[in-house]
Amino acid sequence: MSNLVEPVGLQEPPCGSQQTSAKPLDESVWQAWAARGRAQDGRSSAARVTALKWASILGLLVAVGMWSHVTPYDVVVRFIVASSAIFVMFQTLRARQYAFAAVFGALALLYNPVAPVFSFTGDWQRAVVLSSAVPFIASLAGRKVRQAHNG
Repeated sequence: MSNLVEPVGLQEPPCGSQQTSAKPLDESVWQAWAARGRAQDGRSSAARVTALKWASILGLLVAVGMWSHVTPYDVVVRFIVASSAIFVMFQTLRARQYAFAAVFGALALLYNPVAPVFSFTGDWQRAVVLSSAVPFIASLAGRKVRQAHNG
């Protein structure tokens, strides 16, 4: 029997025995890259929170505008508003805005879908739903004021 497998030897690179050296990591370049990444993450997070606030405002205003049709779907409205309020509450706690966090915590309790505080039937409830958009609007306006003050 003949041996069909031939031994394979190591080949040298075409430019001879020169080794390519890796450039050492520059700490300032690394810090700049990390800072750009953190800034991008911050902008992305702020954009998501802003979109959530606008969606909550729009949802509340649509609920007020279509009041007679909302009653069968009040659990859905409660769930959306409560979850949005909880998410924004955690964001405001992280930003150390405790007054806004308390207001959004109260909104989450008010719109709790498990234990409803009010029903979507009368005019005063409609006013409550309309006034619930105010904290979301105020948090958006407060953010713009802080950006103008800091920027």
